Amino acid sequence: MSQYETRIKYPAGIPIERVIDVGISAPRLYPLTNELRAGLDLIHERALRTSYDLTKFSAQASVDLTRRRPVTAGIVYEVGYQELTVGARSIEDVLAGIDQRIFRLPPGTMLFGSLRPMALLDLRDDPARPRSGILLQLGGDYQRSFTGIETANDTDEGRHIVHVNLFKVQGLLAAYVPLPSLASIVLSARGGRVFQLDDQSRTPGDRRFYLGGATSLRGFHEDGLQPQDLIDQLHAQVRACEATLTDLACTPKAQLLAAGGTSDGGDQFVAFSAELRLPFTQSFELAMFWDAGNLWRTPVNLFGRDETGRRYFVLRHAVGTGLRWLTPIGRMAIDIGFNLSPDAVLGEPAWGPYFSIEPI
Repeated sequence: MSQYETRIKYPAGIPIERVIDVGISAPRLYPLTNELRAGLDLIHERALRTSYDLTKFSAQASVDLTRRRPVTAGIVYEVGYQELTVGARSIEDVLAGIDQRIFRLPPGTMLFGSLRPMALLDLRDDPARPRSGILLQLGGDYQRSFTGIETANDTDEGRHIVHVNLFKVQGLLAAYVPLPSLASIVLSARGGRVFQLDDQSRTPGDRRFYLGGATSLRGFHEDGLQPQDLIDQLHAQVRACEATLTDLACTPKAQLLAAGGTSDGGDQFVAFSAELRLPFTQSFELAMFWDAGNLWRTPVNLFGRDETGRRYFVLRHAVGTGLRWLTPIGRMAIDIGFNLSPDAVLGEPAWGPYFSIEPI
């Protein structure tokens, strides 16, 4: 019988996530203008995800509008060095069909620059406890590596040097509909896409989109939704493993897939949500929700069909209920989500508990 790995294997060294940010800010760019503020930060980040591990050292400069509502806009430029390694539960080598030491998810080192514009329109009646209005948020990220290669076989001191030249864009639209007795309905739509600006560019793990968990698709593992355009390949890999009499022909990654291994993300996503909020005290609300969305590794025309005639636009669905607690630091959410069509082959759960702070 196969012994599936279901725990995260942390890398050697110091397995502690951390963000160290030392910065200086000017609330007003006086005497130039009182409408802008600026900041300069030195950042060190160590992130341990189930699909990748990231170590980063960077400096960033930011400028944004001082007026907070209803319009906020700003721009950040970050320059730095990062090292990206593939997590112990990555499935990239399975999909590539090559040696376990070589990955399609670009691991390695990179000197990079990242330009990130952002705009926010907040027309809600009360940001702390909104019942009516609209929230619109748009963000972009133009990232380019300063040192890179055009083939994945060249190395520098035994490590891959990642080549990145991409533009990532994503947006959020949320509408709040008031109901009697301080109840409300929240409708939201999110989407995003990565555009590769040359043929050699690949999206590193920390710039990909992920779905699943407390802030996207409740009812799925955190960041666990597999890209829709890779489902057939993933099913074939797991079924081939299950057809063997021993573990000898089963790759560890196929076992992890069957155990619900975390996704390695995609370059395109859409997500929708509808939530009914019913307050029963000054600080607590009952919530009932529906979530839907999906993820694609390679961006597609969502209104088109593949070579077999199947539509690209396929949504995964979940429903659930939970509590909202309004605290001085923001709204806290405790939910239980139910996957309406769990994929047993890929080890998707039928339900799960979730906790988040400051949901929309």
